[in-house]
Amino acid sequence: MSRKTMTKKIMAVLCGCLLLSLTACSLNDRSIRPSWENGVLRVGVTPNYPCLIDKETGTGQICGFEAECAALLAKRLHSRLQFVELEWEEQIPALERKEVDIIMSAMSITEMRKLQVTFSDPYLTINQMALTTKAEAEEFPSAQAILTTSKIIGVEKGTTGDIFVQRYCLTAEPLFFSSPDAAVQALRDKRIDLFIHDGPVLRNYAAPNAADGLVLLKPPLTSEELAWAVRRNDPDLIKAVDSALATWKEDGTLQGLLKKWLPQ
Repeated sequence: MSRKTMTKKIMAVLCGCLLLSLTACSLNDRSIRPSWENGVLRVGVTPNYPCLIDKETGTGQICGFEAECAALLAKRLHSRLQFVELEWEEQIPALERKEVDIIMSAMSITEMRKLQVTFSDPYLTINQMALTTKAEAEEFPSAQAILTTSKIIGVEKGTTGDIFVQRYCLTAEPLFFSSPDAAVQALRDKRIDLFIHDGPVLRNYAAPNAADGLVLLKPPLTSEELAWAVRRNDPDLIKAVDSALATWKEDGTLQGLLKKWLPQ
């Protein structure tokens, strides 16, 4: 075999190896891209928040304001929408483990959470409020009366209501629940004296349960902003989310959805 022929064969082998290497790198890069860039937007939800993120009775379909926003966002990203149901306390860990791309589940912006996730621009401002019974209502004429009570206060574990009670209601006895439904039932059963949670949730319970003697106390206890959360190392997604929010605020889409799901 001539030297020229040998050189050509060696060059052919080297080119082949290079092509295989580039193909492998390309496939590897594709596998580590966020799922939303590969056509699937995985949205973490805890569907126990009436009006914002919940399940339809009978069908079990995810519904609410945030469900509609998730569908609009997926469409904008040219992605298929996939809801991932999680316990509330698993939301941020699942995001960090890359099991979901975004949390759209009535999450309040807090300083502690900002250390773990990147928040979008806020879409709604809410208050923590308190639900009680008609028999107990007169004992809580002000926010100060709630702050200084020594009675039993129910909270959903891991929520801002939980944080508020443990930080400010120092003489109260907290009782933890896995869902608002469980806490409201405990209130009906007189196992707790107050239930502190987001105002929109409590309003949703107060109206249909007025016959049970449940009363929403008027003094707001906090003012906090709700937003969506993505991983801290996913700047492209947060940029896309904030761009979508800005568009929806400008063209009236956001206000229309809020009026639909939170008419009060």
